[in-house]
Amino acid sequence: MKSLYCALAIIALLSIPNARSEQTNSGTRGCVTGVGVDRQRECDSEVSKQVGNGSNISLLGGGWQLVRTSNPSGGPDAVSIMHVADVKRSDIGLAGLSLQCGRQGIEVLLIILERMPRGEPKVTLTSGNGRIAVFNASVVQAGQALLLPRNAAEFATRDWQQANELSIEIEGKSTSIRGTVPIGGLTVAYQLLTESCPAR
Repeated sequence: MKSLYCALAIIALLSIPNARSEQTNSGTRGCVTGVGVDRQRECDSEVSKQVGNGSNISLLGGGWQLVRTSNPSGGPDAVSIMHVADVKRSDIGLAGLSLQCGRQGIEVLLIILERMPRGEPKVTLTSGNGRIAVFNASVVQAGQALLLPRNAAEFATRDWQQANELSIEIEGKSTSIRGTVPIGGLTVAYQLLTESCPAR
């Protein structure tokens, strides 16, 4: 069973600019389905150490978390809000949703626990009010995240604000992942994110 903390820690790690390359050599690969209890504990301990180094995590309403991570190179902090997937209603491969401060505005990412090959998987998002959005995503961060196009952030400021959940379908060349992420409380979390984005 997927560890909630492990999933959240992976999301936080992927938001750190210089942690993306370092993660390949870390113990976080153990946060996937099929590992034993001992290996899962090792993984949780490893990601806990990595997230704790230079990260400040604030708990927000609705299960959202605001994560601010210092840039080891001295640049602007990495800032994001994130929410883990509902494990009872999601495939093991879906970790959660992350909205982060990007160079050209807010970026929307889906964090996955199973590496996806390069390409442009089709992502269908359905908010609680029945509004459907379809995107071609970019596989980034060593195949562990899907970056949605820039216009996806517009849905976060409109349709998703009053919704309680977001249904997600990911269709890749050889992988299919489905799940649900609770998004109640997004209005406040999104406002805090935009206020916290560093000046570029």
